[in-house]
Amino acid sequence: MVIQFHYAVQITQMRRRLREVFMDSRSKNNLHVVETDWDEIEKKIRAHRVRRLRRIAIIVGVCVAAFIGYYVYMQHKTYDEYTVTEEITRSDSSAAKYLAYDSGYLKYSNDGASYVSMDNTLLWNQSYEMADPMVSVCDSYVAVADRAGETIYVMNEDGLQCEITVNMPISRVEVASQGTVAVLMEESGTGYLSLFDRNGDQIAEGAIHAENSGIPMDIALSTDGKNLAVSIVDVSSGSAGTTVQFYNFGTTGQNQIDNLVGTFTYADTVMPDLVYVDDSTLLAFADHGVYTFSGASSPQESAALAVDDEIMSIFYDDSYFGLVYSDTSRDSGRMIKVYDTSCKEQVTIETEFSYDSIGFLDNHEICLLNSGQCSIFTLGGLEKFTYEFEEEIIAVFHDRGFRKYVILKEDITECVRLNLIKGSTETETEAETDIETETETETNTNTETGAETGTDTGGETDTDTGAETDTEAEDET
Repeated sequence: MVIQFHYAVQITQMRRRLREVFMDSRSKNNLHVVETDWDEIEKKIRAHRVRRLRRIAIIVGVCVAAFIGYYVYMQHKTYDEYTVTEEITRSDSSAAKYLAYDSGYLKYSNDGASYVSMDNTLLWNQSYEMADPMVSVCDSYVAVADRAGETIYVMNEDGLQCEITVNMPISRVEVASQGTVAVLMEESGTGYLSLFDRNGDQIAEGAIHAENSGIPMDIALSTDGKNLAVSIVDVSSGSAGTTVQFYNFGTTGQNQIDNLVGTFTYADTVMPDLVYVDDSTLLAFADHGVYTFSGASSPQESAALAVDDEIMSIFYDDSYFGLVYSDTSRDSGRMIKVYDTSCKEQVTIETEFSYDSIGFLDNHEICLLNSGQCSIFTLGGLEKFTYEFEEEIIAVFHDRGFRKYVILKEDITECVRLNLIKGSTETETEAETDIETETETETNTNTETGAETGTDTGGETDTDTGAETDTEAEDET
């Protein structure tokens, strides 16, 4: 409207000026003034502008339609071939395990941990000696502890930040996004909790006596390090029951006895796995379902999911969790159900894939692995990629781009791109036409497995990358 107003003012001024010029010329030269149809001129200019805007709108509409069409096509396309864009030789020990971490992956074993980029560049290396290392990852911080040992190493993307030594056998360890570390220790039937800051200085400690409270099974630390949840099983009544206790180490908890801000008790229920997906949301995985709690200063039970079938595996990241059931309609079938953190079902997947590990990749795709096969599903339930390898597969990671992945084999790292056209080969120098189609902004979850876990049928939680075949019993039920 402002542009049209200024344009009308200019036209009016031009009319006045031309009339004055012509009147002056006529008075001097006896010329006749020819009247100009300014309304017709304005009409033609407006029509020209409308035609131009219409052409622009058509072009934009075609581009948008093409983009949407390509997006839908990519979302529903399946792949069974890939091209290796880069191949790198590695020399890892057979005991090494791998986790998605930051912009690369974490490699750890009994004698050390390393942060490696996707192109196999070593960013840092930390040596140690541990009989049974276990790892917790939250954002850029990593805590590596010796199970049943007394040593913890805390690192971030820059390397070692501190080394913590405790005086009792370590059972569980959790790290927060700013480096706070929570440790559960057990000795002579008594559980002990300790909280340390990023420098290794102790913040808080306490004891859980079995004769009074029960046996602690798991702990979870919120991503900001201010909230700690403990799962305690009690069999004194003749049947197993679980109590979940919440501690707050912020302003609210300072006004409470022992920083305890919430207690929830469940009869005939075992909760072996707890995980904070953010600062205030806790998932508690039970033998017959999933419970969720929300609130930092005053935790409250929110959504819950009741399950009748036996749960074979669990896996989760910061936005979703998945449960795997045995599909009774097929002898070797499995049913995978994915839920959001409010326990709302997102997708059901039926598969006969016999996996050793299952988990989310960092783009929320679901990756199933065994030693020689890989299957990747989208959150829409589409089996995006399936492949049978000739070599043993250790882990699979998602790389930047809709079709890019990193495959770790026994001695080789392969950077690959899924083939759009069957039988085609793509080189690294070809123009990349991928569209990033992740539906959620990724954040690493504060879990013992970084952001992806799986639980086997024995009730133990695997530490993996969401795609790792070397499983580790992280949480024994």
